[in-house]
Amino acid sequence: MPSNAAILIACRRKQRGAALMVMLVILIIGAAVFLVKALNSSEMKQARQKHNAEVLAQAKDALIGYAITYGDTHTGQVYGYLPCPDFTGGNPEGSAEASCGTKNLSQLGRLPWRTLGLPPLVDGDKECLWYAVSGTYKNNPKTDFMNWDTNGQLQAYASDGTTRLDGDDNQVVAVIFAPGATQNNQSRGGGSAPVCGGNYNASDYLDNDTVHGINNADVVTGHFVQGRAGGDINDQFIFITKQELWAAMVKRPDFINNLKGLAFRVAGCLADYGLSNPDSANKSLPWPAPLVLSDYAVNNNYDDSPNTLSGRVPYKVNTSNGITNNDMIGDILMPNMPNNNSGNGESNGLNCPYSAANPTNDFQRLYPWWDNWKDHLFYVISYEYRPKNSDTNSCGNCVSINGSGDYAGLVILAGSGLAGQVRASVATNNSSRGVLGNYLEGRNASNHPNSNGNADYQTQAASSTFNDTVYCIDTNLNPILCP
Repeated sequence: MPSNAAILIACRRKQRGAALMVMLVILIIGAAVFLVKALNSSEMKQARQKHNAEVLAQAKDALIGYAITYGDTHTGQVYGYLPCPDFTGGNPEGSAEASCGTKNLSQLGRLPWRTLGLPPLVDGDKECLWYAVSGTYKNNPKTDFMNWDTNGQLQAYASDGTTRLDGDDNQVVAVIFAPGATQNNQSRGGGSAPVCGGNYNASDYLDNDTVHGINNADVVTGHFVQGRAGGDINDQFIFITKQELWAAMVKRPDFINNLKGLAFRVAGCLADYGLSNPDSANKSLPWPAPLVLSDYAVNNNYDDSPNTLSGRVPYKVNTSNGITNNDMIGDILMPNMPNNNSGNGESNGLNCPYSAANPTNDFQRLYPWWDNWKDHLFYVISYEYRPKNSDTNSCGNCVSINGSGDYAGLVILAGSGLAGQVRASVATNNSSRGVLGNYLEGRNASNHPNSNGNADYQTQAASSTFNDTVYCIDTNLNPILCP
């Protein structure tokens, strides 16, 4: 029979074993709880990121939709403009500001969800979205040129702070941010945004990557960095490049038709000039404007240049008028002023695009297109139809198309930039705009300056190497699409 001591020792061993079992169970439960929490935290982060991606994509689609319908919703304007952000909340909240800064200066604020026809979109941390717009794409004040060569001014970087997400030639026109949870010394109090909550101080929402010198709250630099999981930067963003915006634009069939309509109307305007000479047998057309200009956005720089047989479409034709004594009123071919005593404006009597505060006809509606796309239009005249004060001779020295036909003149519309053509810029005085090969292809580019006035020009099906559209002015001064 065991002694009392032996029994006591056995009992103590059983107790220690039970205690170890209890501790092991506790450890297992604790590890399981930790694992569940970790899994839940990871799932929550993934859910937030997925939600952010969805609302950011929704905002991006709405902004692109705004840009490609701008001319429909804003009478007398072309397409392409993006709204100003909301940075005061007084319009009411969620509305784009009527004006945002000076021309070509980028702007940052909250996404103007009300203007875009959206609900107040919030990220996974219940914060409303923020938005930066390039100064060259904001709708007020407008940049000098709004066309598919207009570059954005913003740049998007990966979370490493050095890798460009947009590529060197994909200039960003807008960035939309999900600001995420409060970071560092951010304070999001205040009642200036009653719907979204918080305030309009960008640095309280968007983060500063001091390691790489990129501050998402500083729109002046135009550089933005993507957030890192668990890092000091938790902003999640999506961006719009000019390529994305214009790719959506050209899917509108009426967009390209508007451009072609502009070129056809300009050809008709030049033809009407020849029909307005005092002598009906004198069908002289005006001189072209120079190919190279000091600033391609300034209308007055498109001044007809004597003894020039190819170049750009002239805005002013005073030199030609001095030779032909043309009956048009004033010297402005493409008037940007209403009828007035100076002779400028629609009273030139020709069927040219001209401006009006409230456009009511095709000539008025096309003028904003002329003003923004004039650098894409080129003009060629035959030697026999140069400005003079005598009868026009039958064609001996006249331009032709694909080896046939005699034409008084041509208007050529440049398509979007092809491989190797460099003309996109923020500036409107960049030297690449003066290189004809950056706009036209084949003989349309190589024939310049058409020294003898009888060069053979070219049309062909659009392709990856050719996308010029050419309109002919026949010898009776009728504008037609060239064969």
